[in-house]
Amino acid sequence: MRQGNRYLLALYTSPRRKGNTATLLDALAGGAEDAGLRVERFHTATMDIRPCRACNHCFKEGECIQQDDMQVIYPHLFAAGAVAMAAPIFSMNICAQAKALIDRCQRQWSIRYVLEKEPVDRVFAEERRGFFLSCCGRDKPETFDCTRPTLAYFFFIIGVGNWDSLTFAGVDEAGDILKVEGAVDKARSMGEDLAQMAMPH
Repeated sequence: MRQGNRYLLALYTSPRRKGNTATLLDALAGGAEDAGLRVERFHTATMDIRPCRACNHCFKEGECIQQDDMQVIYPHLFAAGAVAMAAPIFSMNICAQAKALIDRCQRQWSIRYVLEKEPVDRVFAEERRGFFLSCCGRDKPETFDCTRPTLAYFFFIIGVGNWDSLTFAGVDEAGDILKVEGAVDKARSMGEDLAQMAMPH
């Protein structure tokens, strides 16, 4: 992996800046920094990220017609050696802010399937790591089942070959994740495990 790719892209999508998923991502990002990686953080709920228009403009040259803050995030989706998305469950699925970002990856879809180009080298894609961090207030772990196809698509279409999830049910009020034994430590450990990615090889 090239030196310029050895960093973590941290996508905070919850509208609660200090909420439970943000706490988990803070821990993962902190572990990654301890492992020697740079971290690029984006709090997407406060950014101008509009829904996909399904206008198919990206079919022409692989560029989205909307000039909003996704233009800042797009390069990192291709370049970061690790990508972490923290998204809570709202109404039985990931929050709208996270879904809007994923929908805007239609640009990546069109590059691959309409323009028939590979924006991410296959070897690099297999080296990349992905993480999905989530919490839901409903005390039923199966609540997260509906998120897995969406996140699998997200990591596939941006060219991340391997991804893991860390999810906690029955975690609702801000700060509740701190009461779950081992939760924050597990997130930090996932970040620390990126140490190998930080080393030249």
